[in-house]
Amino acid sequence: MLLIKNATVSSCRNNDKECVHIVVDGAKIADVVRGEMPSCDFDKIIDADQLLVLPGAIDPHVHFDTPGYTEREDFIHGSQAAAAGGVTCVIDMPDTSIPPVTDRAKFNAKLKIIDEMSVVDYALWGGVSGNSFRANSWQRSMQGLRDVGVVGFKTYLLSGMHTFDHLFPLELVEVMRHAGDMGVLVGLHAEDRDLVQTRSAVLRTAGRFDPKAYYESRCDPAELNGIRQGVAIASETGCALHIVHVGSSEGAKHAIYSRKNGADITLETCIHFLEFSNDDLIERGSIVKTAPVVKTKKDSDTLWKLISSGGIDYLASDHAPCSEAEKNTGSIWTDYSGMPGTELMLPYIFSEGYSKGRLTLSRLIDVTSMAASRRYGLDYRKGRIEKGFDADFVFVDPDRKWIVEGRNLHSKGRMTPFEGREFTGKIVRTICRGNTIYEEVGGITTKPGFGEFIKRGPS
Repeated sequence: MLLIKNATVSSCRNNDKECVHIVVDGAKIADVVRGEMPSCDFDKIIDADQLLVLPGAIDPHVHFDTPGYTEREDFIHGSQAAAAGGVTCVIDMPDTSIPPVTDRAKFNAKLKIIDEMSVVDYALWGGVSGNSFRANSWQRSMQGLRDVGVVGFKTYLLSGMHTFDHLFPLELVEVMRHAGDMGVLVGLHAEDRDLVQTRSAVLRTAGRFDPKAYYESRCDPAELNGIRQGVAIASETGCALHIVHVGSSEGAKHAIYSRKNGADITLETCIHFLEFSNDDLIERGSIVKTAPVVKTKKDSDTLWKLISSGGIDYLASDHAPCSEAEKNTGSIWTDYSGMPGTELMLPYIFSEGYSKGRLTLSRLIDVTSMAASRRYGLDYRKGRIEKGFDADFVFVDPDRKWIVEGRNLHSKGRMTPFEGREFTGKIVRTICRGNTIYEEVGGITTKPGFGEFIKRGPS
């Protein structure tokens, strides 16, 4: 048995905190003791020494690329980055695997490989691509993936991947209607394909290869239109819809309005949408390039307000790193779109959200663990410091300042637009299922293969 003594935890009331002693039996929390320290023969005692102890974070949107584009990232490095960032469970996307996870056989092939690689627990998205839809077996494939416990089905209205093509709007209607009948969640990359492709063609024909041209090709109403379309289909079909990586504040507000009127819709945003704007993209180039594109400063300010108020449900990293060569091809159109994020997601929102008073402590925990756990059916074991839950914790020195250095990141891709930024709040230990998997002194402390696959629980 393990005792974590003198842990400062959230009382789940705004910024209120309390000191507790946490008893861990194997992989589970056996008790949370207030007051006197329990008297028992413990195999190990960790003194938190008044450090802030949070539930292990959940990153519900990562691209660890295994099997597939492992020259960019793989499950070993991605999961080590997660562990160093206080993330104890990731949810990996289906589209950047080769082959994509669009049926049960491909799921099993992927699971067999990553089972020996991850140092954190993980769940998986399934997907319905244009390719799989047009193969005419997509309904049976969705059923098979639901039965093995995927959290939902990723779809695109605009995709840049030939192996995971977009769905046309009428195809998305069919998929979401079937998903509604099955009672499963659909995740949507929401951008207006026709608008983006038309703008891009015009700009490229005009000889524009600069970062501002990329922004002009994908700025609103591109994302707003995509969100409107997804929300309309969800309202019509009764499908549970999750809109991924929201960067459009107007799009977010439209989805929130529809949710208030009965639609089953959730939203995530990412730290790059909270921090950066089109001005940063124009000035700094492809290191800030993502899809959807970062929007205006007004958008980022509004997204902060929405994630603070609960309008945006939770945070995700959209972790998608690459090599320096892929980020610097000489043209903004061919420079890779994405950045490493899972190692900085919790540190960023702790520093710029909680430490600066934009988020309460209880809201911080909600946006980094509890809300995603609820949405994806993982709340039977993840997201809380309570008896019976997995013993997943992150220890934070709340007032300590530190500097982001890409060379110290654990991901394969270490180019980050946060290079040189000072954050407040330093992660000093991460524990997953009762085992220390990361320490500030010593680094990653567990071997690949420790992480377990976590199935979606019963709805």
